[in-house]
Amino acid sequence: MKIKVLAVLGLATFIGLVGCRSAANTNTVLNTNTSTMNTNTTTMSTPMAMADPATKKTIEDALAKKGITGVTVDAMSTGVTLRGTVAKGKMAEAVQVAQEAGRKPVKSELTEK
Repeated sequence: MKIKVLAVLGLATFIGLVGCRSAANTNTVLNTNTSTMNTNTTTMSTPMAMADPATKKTIEDALAKKGITGVTVDAMSTGVTLRGTVAKGKMAEAVQVAQEAGRKPVKSELTEK
């Protein structure tokens, strides 16, 4: 009978000590409940520049009407690029005609001869 009492007393002491130890001294794995939501993240990218044949034709016709030749027009949805060689003193006029006809930003890569 003394052995049973000592066993119960020892077991109670052991359980009491285990329950009272500090959190820093625990040897358990901490399971954090991190709920991960499947979020569909769609990045918004800059839209691709696409060719704009209508604007190209409009600008080419306007340049031809003003007598400006030797200009290659590259019209995209984001803007217009003028390339080529124009007569001396006609560069500013070519850019102005392209801006008015195309109603888009114009980048000039023209040279004067």
